Order: sequence, then structure tokens, then C-alpha cells
Amino acid sequence: MKMRLSDFEEYMDEVILERGLDYYHNGRVIHIEDKGRSHYIAKVDGSEIYTVEIFLDHEKIVETYCDCPYDWGEYCKHQAAALYALRQEKTQNSIKPEQRKKTAPAQKQDLRTVLLNLQKNELINIILDFSNEYTEIEKRLMFKYAPGKDEISASKKLIREFINKSKRNGFIDWRNVNYAVQGAEMTLQKARSKMESGDTETAVFLCMAVLSIIVDMLQYSDDSSGIAGSLIEESISLIDKAAAEGIDKLNNAKQKKLFDAIMKEALNDRYEGWSNWRFDLLKPCTYFCNNEDFRRKLENQLEAMLENLTDTSWSAEYDKENIKLLQLEIIELCDGGEKAEQFIKENIHYSKFREKAIANAFQKGEYNEVVKFCLEGEEADKNYPGLIKRWKEHRFRAYELLGDLENQRELALELLFQQEYAYYLKLKKLYPHEEWEGILKGIVERFEKQQYQSYVYEKILVEENLTAEMLEYCNRNIYTITNLYPYMIGDFFDDVNKLFVKYINQSAEESANRRQYKHVCDMIKTYKKACGKTNAQMLIEELKQKYKRRPAFVDELGKIR
Repeated sequence: MKMRLSDFEEYMDEVILERGLDYYHNGRVIHIEDKGRSHYIAKVDGSEIYTVEIFLDHEKIVETYCDCPYDWGEYCKHQAAALYALRQEKTQNSIKPEQRKKTAPAQKQDLRTVLLNLQKNELINIILDFSNEYTEIEKRLMFKYAPGKDEISASKKLIREFINKSKRNGFIDWRNVNYAVQGAEMTLQKARSKMESGDTETAVFLCMAVLSIIVDMLQYSDDSSGIAGSLIEESISLIDKAAAEGIDKLNNAKQKKLFDAIMKEALNDRYEGWSNWRFDLLKPCTYFCNNEDFRRKLENQLEAMLENLTDTSWSAEYDKENIKLLQLEIIELCDGGEKAEQFIKENIHYSKFREKAIANAFQKGEYNEVVKFCLEGEEADKNYPGLIKRWKEHRFRAYELLGDLENQRELALELLFQQEYAYYLKLKKLYPHEEWEGILKGIVERFEKQQYQSYVYEKILVEENLTAEMLEYCNRNIYTITNLYPYMIGDFFDDVNKLFVKYINQSAEESANRRQYKHVCDMIKTYKKACGKTNAQMLIEELKQKYKRRPAFVDELGKIR
């Protein structure tokens, strides 16, 4: 279904719309260019300048793209901001496209061409005018280009300015978090530039400037969107990369300065409750451990942390495992493979160490050892279904490499009923054709006894073209009819028709707002495709009559074509 420019809000997530509207009101849509043929390009000022493309068919939005990295949903805040701006521009501009074309210059010039034709003083005045109107532009320019004696202090000041402006009664609402971290984003941009130019020391300290403020900010902000958390993780990742790539270029004094600073930040009280970030920060410290002094200091600290973990809670065990992993990093870097393997075996009761032991055994071709590690893991982790499944998958791979047919068959069947369809296909290959029919019958009977919906069983029914079993399955799980009808329609048209009508009527009865009504109408469109226009129209008229006191529903029903 295509969005219209007039009501695109109906199709976007409310959080995205809220942020897009903030961007629009704050003038973050820098400009919109009409490329002709209903193609528009907008420039939106986010953590970078992002390009949004919009294609219209009259007032319908045929397609829209943004080159930002957001991938959590179909639309991002930059697209929302650009659509708000485009709609406003088209609403205010009463000149028709044909008239615009006649009065336009013979050759269109882009912004770069216009600016290149201006004198230096004119460019300076333009920048000053914009900076006076938009104070954020001034801050960005000063932060990026002005020479500074203390970049770290200037960065901290900038980060706090944005945070303080975002506070309301000492708290930052989720709507304002995106603005609150603008100073931190600018600081990380500078850190990346420093790292690329080889200035490892400044890059690390800029990242720690972000961490020292943004981690604390979590105590008085609603970061349900994860924006601040993502910045923290990016900062730690940059520190890790800068330390890994730049350590060899630093003299001993600078190495000591960085090592001490990173460790001090990792051990700060602000990371209480955020131990994953603490351990991620300690990891770059292991890169310094070719130096005996640094190694001794880090190992002593890790031992002290272990001694303080005296309880047996889940969180304490999680911390112990991560401390042990850091100790392993040091051993692997400084002592080589033999000592590392011994340390792994000593700590194999931790799942990440068991993974490493299994990987080592696979690499050496010791597949029976893999089976042993996996069986021990399944027993030790019997209260953790996710881990049991992981050990079984490794064990199956070992059986494949050993050529153990019977154990492959047995384990593939177990994994199949743990909702792993890939093992159905593997299982099918493990039997000769003449035996498979009996095995399949047993699998179907076992799935039939289950009370809950199984997407794996659905795929098996489709794979084997078991239409009668499919119909029975749809009768038990009526909502699956919209996916499975194409496979049954030829053999069971009347049954499919009845199931659709029943399901649509049930859904209509449970609907209470326009979004739900639209969902019902989408189901009717599928029904029309499945059972024909006449049947669909009859159902629409019945629903209009039955729900005539729900005008929004009747309105949506009237839109079905």
C-alpha cells in the first residue's frame, strides 16, 4: 500500500515521527531539490549530512530512501523530517510545476557551483549570518576548525552544553535524548579523524570524554531508544581499535599514560551495573601486556576483582567468566597456544570457554573430543535450553565429520522438534527414498499431537505437499490460512473460503481502531485474491451492514478495490 504525502504519518512508527518532526522544526532539513519527474532530494543534518530521496506519483509516495545506517525499521527520522518539509513546501508553493518550469533559469545550478562563484568576504558573511540564526552551526564550526589548546576540555564542555539544554526538571525525556547527545556525536567524529591521522592518544582521550559524561547521563535520562547506549558502545569500540592499531607507534611513556587512563576509566564507579562495558574497556588494556609492568598491573587487578566476587549469583558468574576471558587474552598474547589451551580446559565449565575448546578440537580434527565436550556441556547446562541447542548443533557437526549415521539421525530428529527446520532437510538426506515415507509419517503424527503453532511443521507440510494435513492444521490455527491458502485452494476451495470468512469475521469483531480496521481490510484483499472478487464483495457488504455504527471501519471497507 502506497503512502500519500498528505497522511504519511499513518504508516510510520510514532517514535520515528516524533524525532523527524523535531528535526524538521529545528531546521535540520537543509534544503530540498526538485530533480524533475516528481523526484526530490533532501539534505538532512544528523550526526552527518544524510541524503533522502523521495519519488512521488502525483501525491502518492512511490519510494523513499535514506543513506543513513539506520536499519531497525522501514523508515528513519531523516525520511520523516524530509517528508514533513516537502509537504510544507508543496502546500505553501501555489505555483504549478509547469509554471515553475517556465520561470526557472535555463540551466539549474547546484549549491557548490553557486558558492564557488562567490567572493571570500561574501562566503564569510553567509556563514556568520547562518551562525547568528542557528547557534548550533557556530558550535559545530568552532569545534571542528578553531585551534584549541585543550581539545579534551573543549569537548567535555560541548557535550555538557547539549545535555544541559535537553534537561527538563533535571531529567532528559526520550524525545530529547537525540539532541542531548549531539555534542558527544561531534566529539566522536573528531576522535575518528584523529585516529585516521595517526593521533591515537587524542582519539582515545576524546572517546573517554564521551564515556565519562554519557554513562553518567543514563542516570537521569530515558534511553529506551538506545541512542546513548549505542554511543557508549561506539566509543569503547573506537578505543579498542585505536589501541590495537596504534600502540606500536607510541613510546613507553605514552603507552603508560594511555594504559593507566583506560584502566582508571574502566574501574570507575559509574560502571557499577554496567559490567559489560567495564570488561569491554578493560580488553584494550590487554594489548599493552607485552610490557611486563603493564601485564603485572592488569593481572593483579583482575585477580583482585575475582577475589571480590564471593557469591554465586548469575551476575557474579557472568563477571567471573568475563574476567577469565580477559586473563585468557593475556595468556594468548604473551604465552602462546599451549598455556592458553590448558587455561581453557581449566575453565571449560564456562560456556565461552567450552566454545573455544570445541573450536580448537574441530581445528585439530579431534571430533570425538568435540562430542565429549558437547555431551558434558549438555549435562552441565541442562537448565539452559539455548546452550543445550548450541552443544547439540556442534555435536551433530562432529557426527557428520565422523560419518556416524545413526547418531546423526537421532540428533537431527531432536533438533527438528526444537524448531530447527534445517535439520529436517538434513534428516531427509540421511534416509533412502524407500524408507523416508515411514519416517515422514512418524514426524507428522508427532507434530499433530502438539497444541501450539509450529512454523517448522508448516514448512514441512508445504515441502511435502500434504494438503489434507495442511487443512487440518489451519482449522486448529485459523490465522495460518492467509499464508497456506495457495497450497490448498486447488483441492479444498470451499474449506479455504469458509476458513477465510470465519477468520475475517473474528478479526473484525476484535477490532476497535482504524489501524486494526486496515489490518482486517488487508486480510479481505488476500481473501479476494484467494477466493475471487464476488465472494470478497459479498463479505464486504455483510461487514458494512453489521458494523454500520463504526464509521471508520465502514470507511476503510469502502476503500477496498
